[in-house]
Amino acid sequence: MPNTPSSWPTWYVAILLAYAVFLGAIAIYDLRWQRIPNRAVYPAVTVAIALAFVQPTGPWWSFLLAGLFGGCLLFAIALASRGGLGLGDAKLAVLIGLMSGWPSVIAALFLGFAGGAVVGVGLLASGRLGRRDPMPFGPALAAGAIAAIFVGPQLVRVLWPVFG
Repeated sequence: MPNTPSSWPTWYVAILLAYAVFLGAIAIYDLRWQRIPNRAVYPAVTVAIALAFVQPTGPWWSFLLAGLFGGCLLFAIALASRGGLGLGDAKLAVLIGLMSGWPSVIAALFLGFAGGAVVGVGLLASGRLGRRDPMPFGPALAAGAIAAIFVGPQLVRVLWPVFG
């Protein structure tokens, strides 16, 4: 089945809508309290693992591989940044990978990092954020994940032709 929104079954569109609402709630929570709660992410990851086996847009292993990739990448960045990036962001990246699949997780994370960079530079330039001030990254990850639902495969093919 092609990975285009017009070809997705209704049940899958409903799941993606619930996923987008969940990501929006996580983004708002992270903006307010600068943390991503385990009690929300862990159950969502459990559901996403189960969904990996019924995804209409790719093989199950693609989604599990993407979850592992997203989590490991952000976990490594969190360790290297010594607190600059939280482990909640890494856990959220596991969920994003599980829902995006491989290679769309690349687009989701790329868009999240790009969006976070644009917002961060804008806040620094405007003086609303100092160099040492914390900035929640969950909203950027959530926005990247939502955008990747629609443009993920196409973006990956354009930026990394080896996947096309």
